[in-house]
Amino acid sequence: MITYASGGKESFEGKRVALSGSGNVAQYAALKIIELGGTVVSLSDSKGALIAEGDKGFSPDDIEKIATLKLQRKALSALENHSFKYVEGARPWKEVGKVDIALPSATQNEVSEDEAKALIEAGCKYIAEGSNMGCTQEAIDAFEVHRKEKKGDAIWYAPGKAANAGGVAVSGLEMAQNSQRLSWTAEEVDNKLKKIMKDCFDNCLETAKEYITPAEGEFPSLVGGANVAGFRKVAAAMHDQGDWW
Repeated sequence: MITYASGGKESFEGKRVALSGSGNVAQYAALKIIELGGTVVSLSDSKGALIAEGDKGFSPDDIEKIATLKLQRKALSALENHSFKYVEGARPWKEVGKVDIALPSATQNEVSEDEAKALIEAGCKYIAEGSNMGCTQEAIDAFEVHRKEKKGDAIWYAPGKAANAGGVAVSGLEMAQNSQRLSWTAEEVDNKLKKIMKDCFDNCLETAKEYITPAEGEFPSLVGGANVAGFRKVAAAMHDQGDWW
């Protein structure tokens, strides 16, 4: 998304990224963001949110401590010796201040319409769901209205049915290894996953362009492209299996 929108001029490098959740999805997303040069400014659980203040973000050591807490079934409020602000009972979206990217990675319906508008006001340019149905329909509508009104300066939303397909994709890679009696390195798996996700993005993008013609200067609707691409894939599978009428 960043590469396409910026014409290849930008990446995660230097971006402030708001994350929700603190489970596997959020932890590994945070580590990947840090690896790519971004700054993770929030994590959360069902009890509240941890917010990084100033230019400092979460480090790999912080993520490791949080992972240990999760294994002990403790809340983020139990984290010791840190410099983050803990906001009890809050989600991060209204607390993080200026951000470039938002990655809801906790649970469904975790971004409301008000929170969507707060992210837009905070200058967020990209939002992709790590959780299933992370945004309410009202939040999605707010993102899509902004995309149409502000065109190239708008926030760009990617739905979970495409954006969080990596988990299922890696499960497929594991099955492929098992059936072929292969053992790939972590780097090999990561490279295969990158290609799968790039193909997924391209599919959503080109399908959106084909079926939902964007106005001049407007980003294609990834939610529309994902919906149509998903429908076409299911319909093709039904046809190929003879389940057709």
